[in-house]
Parts: sequence; C-alpha cells; structure tokens
Amino acid sequence: MKRIALAALLGLMAFAPAQAQTVVKYLNIASIPAEVEIMKEAVKEYEAANPGVKIELPFLENEAFKAKLTTLLQSSEAPDIFHSWGGGVFYEQAKAGVLRPVEDVLSQAAKDDQGTAGVAAFTAPDGHTYGVARDVAEVVLWYNKALFEQAGVDPASLATWEGFLAGVQKFKDAGITPFALGGKDKWPAHFWWSKLVVRLAGQEGFAAAAANEGDGFAGADFVRAGELFLELAALEPWQEGFQAAAYGDASGYFGDGKAAMHLMGDWDYGAMKDNSASKAGLPDDQLGILPFPTIEGGKGDPTDTLGGLSGYLFSRNASDEAVKFIEWYNSSVVQKKFANANFYIPITKGSADEMTNPFKVQVAKDINGAHWHALFFDQALGPAVGGVVNDVSAELAANEISAADAAQQIKEAVEDSQ
Repeated sequence: MKRIALAALLGLMAFAPAQAQTVVKYLNIASIPAEVEIMKEAVKEYEAANPGVKIELPFLENEAFKAKLTTLLQSSEAPDIFHSWGGGVFYEQAKAGVLRPVEDVLSQAAKDDQGTAGVAAFTAPDGHTYGVARDVAEVVLWYNKALFEQAGVDPASLATWEGFLAGVQKFKDAGITPFALGGKDKWPAHFWWSKLVVRLAGQEGFAAAAANEGDGFAGADFVRAGELFLELAALEPWQEGFQAAAYGDASGYFGDGKAAMHLMGDWDYGAMKDNSASKAGLPDDQLGILPFPTIEGGKGDPTDTLGGLSGYLFSRNASDEAVKFIEWYNSSVVQKKFANANFYIPITKGSADEMTNPFKVQVAKDINGAHWHALFFDQALGPAVGGVVNDVSAELAANEISAADAAQQIKEAVEDSQ
C-alpha cells in the first residue's frame, strides 16, 4: 500500500504546476545595440540569482513612447517600470493615480545612493516618492573640429551671440552645413529655444513664468528668445530637409561629418556613432564640446546648464519585486558598466567615479558646477505646456511663426493647464 501511495503522490507531483513566476516589465527607450546588450546581460544575471522572477524589456522609440505611455498606463498592459525624465510630466502621472508610491519599499541604502537631489527628483508635490533616479544629462553644443578648420572658424569666436552668428555665416560661405537638426521630432528644436531662455531669463525668470506671474511666458525675455532663434533660423543653418528629419537622422548626419555642430544631449556621443553610416561616427580627436554662447544683458548665470535627471517610475500595479529589481539594477555594480561604456552618467554614488571619457567627464563637471541645472522644458512644464513648447520651437526653427506669437501660445498653455 505504501508503494501504491508513493506512486500516486509522485504521479500527482508530475502534473503539479511549476512554481509561479513574477513577471516584471521594464519599458525602456534604449536604442543603441551595445547598451541594450548590457541591459540584457544584467537581466540574465538577476534572473539567475532570482529564479522566481522574469524580467521583460519591451522597447518603444522616444516619440512613440511619449505618444503611447498615457494610454498604456491606464490599461491592463501597463509596464511595471518605465523610463521617466521627471518634472511636470511625472507630476501629472502621479496626480492621475497611475503610479505606485515606493518610499516604504525602497531600502535606505537605495535612497542614500541617489543622494538628496535624486530622491527629490522623483518625489511628487504630494510628498510620495514614485521612482528612482538613474542619470544626469546635459544638452551641449557638439562640434566637428575638422569642419571648423576647413571653414576657418575659431571655436572661441562663438562665445558670444554676435560671434556665434558670424561663425554660422562663415560655415555657410564655405559650403558647410552649420547644424544638424531633427525637426520632425520637434523636441530637438526646443533645445534651442530653451537654451536661449536659460541665458536670457535665468532661473528666477523661468520659475516666475512657469507660475504665470506677471507677463508669464509672454514676457520680454521669452519674446527675445524667440527673436534670437528667428535671427539664427534666417541664416538657414540647418541641413536640407531638416523638417522631415527625425532625431536619429540628424544624429547620423552629424556623425557622418556632414554638419559642423549638433545641439544635443551628451547621450549623442554614442547615438551619433550608431546612427552614422559607418557605425563609427566622428573619432574623438575630431570631436569637441562648446559652451552655448552668452547673450549681453541676459539674466542667466554663465554656468547654468540644461538637461535632465532621468530615472525609473513604477506603475500603480507594480510588484515589490519590480522595486527590488530596480534597486539592484541601479546599484553601482551594474551602473558602472553603463558609465564605463559611455552611455550616460549614472547618479548612483560611485558609479561614475571611474569614467575616463573626456566628454562625459566634462559634462559631469558642468552639471556639478552649475548655478542652475534646468530640466528639459518640455518635461519640466508638463505634457500640455511642454507639447506647445516643442511645437512652437519647431515652427521658429522653420521661420514659420513670430516670436511674440510663440511666446503667447506658451503663456496661454500655462493658463489653460492651471
């Protein structure tokens, strides 16, 4: 009888379901194959150490991500974890109730590793922390040294706005495209308007306009930013067909050595290589970073920077396992791999200490020494206002709107969002 009972028990065990897995979906926007490979290797390592957890890495291209995320977060297909640039877009998501507070799940060590700025970046006005900070980024003026030499342009001569415009004209006269621009995606154009605002209005002026104080974004500094943008656009400095070019197209155009400059985030160091025809991009000895020109009478501090403090957010149905995975994934052990490969500058303590890439090191110093590190305006101002900023910036780049109209549209968007 014992043998029969044992046989029956073994038979039942054979048909018993396997241990249920916890599936964690991390929706990412990483498009560079080498970066994705590091992500996949990290996932394999985590899964091996945590056999009850399955990590999935669904991907959406930047613009598709922005367009589809709101709908995804309200559906049964919502990812557990997703990329975030923080700012007003994040605040709107928290207010809509589509995020999970994680301050009681995150370990103190994970909070300490991000530092005060990192935790604050993903803490909403309601006091809850909904995410984890991953990296800092800066929008810089990348330049091609060989094309500067060919056109006879001294990089130092571009330090002021007047010298900047004169340099642009010299490139035009030499038959060299001054700038690559992905006008189709619009957000690359908003970097131009934003950098001008950072120079002209400064931190206090921007904060007042965002709160719709006084004339708001229709104030003199913001109209002036549009006027200077139009002044540049009138020189037709962008590559032919820029309005139909996506970010990747413009990045590859610069990486192929066809434009003298590209106003873009530090992430473009890797992206312009991957988007170039050769997949090699410009060699480091031909590549440089210039400061954005100063503007006489501007209220901004010369050290002010524009960029991001990006990270991960957790959707409302995310499991504790999703939080535990990100704690591990965002640790210095893992993040050093991304830092050493020059994909981004991790915020986790110790992760960027060993970086040797001179461009990334320079960006880190810029941000650390900044009086104000302005968050990307299209993120800082929330989706409704940020969308208008992107729209009018693309129109300014194409010389299709007046500076006053552009400023007024942004002001009205702020009023409508309040």
